[in-house]
Amino acid sequence: MLFLIFTSFFKMSLFVIGGGLAMVPVIEDIFVKKHKLLKEQDIFDMIAVSQTIPGLIAVNCAIFVGTKLAGIKGACAAVFGVLIPSVIILSIIAAFFPLQSLDNPHLLEAFSYIRACVVGVFICMAIRLGRQVLKHLIDIVVVGCLGLGLILGLHILFIIGGGILIGCVLTVSTKTKEITQGGKDA
Repeated sequence: MLFLIFTSFFKMSLFVIGGGLAMVPVIEDIFVKKHKLLKEQDIFDMIAVSQTIPGLIAVNCAIFVGTKLAGIKGACAAVFGVLIPSVIILSIIAAFFPLQSLDNPHLLEAFSYIRACVVGVFICMAIRLGRQVLKHLIDIVVVGCLGLGLILGLHILFIIGGGILIGCVLTVSTKTKEITQGGKDA
């Protein structure tokens, strides 16, 4: 199990471009679909936890999966699997990047393609996550309001605060309505 965890995260870290969230579909393919070691709900829990706690998302995801599958040893195997390729790649880039001109059209074009791929992965993840999470009208309204805030160019702190406020108001009003309707029925 430890070898599977280490090699899976090593390969992901080596080949997946776009950071921790870009790794989520690969984690799901390997540990949910291929090996059936995790449930789909575990993936959504992993996303929530890795986004909530401080640190690198890829490392947080690795810790979550490793711990879930093999405890502390699994977490260590996953973290080393994620970090080793990153350290190697960054060392190589640091050695050769100063030799490259930042005006190099090939380098700029490569970064452009990488950004486009990463955006595509994020959009796919948002759609998949949205299908699982947006089950109630309150959820859809909150996401719609947050999207409107992004379109209008509001600062992210106002968007997050607004989402919390809207969610609380809608939840309290829904619960109040349920209580009053429950009282009428009794």
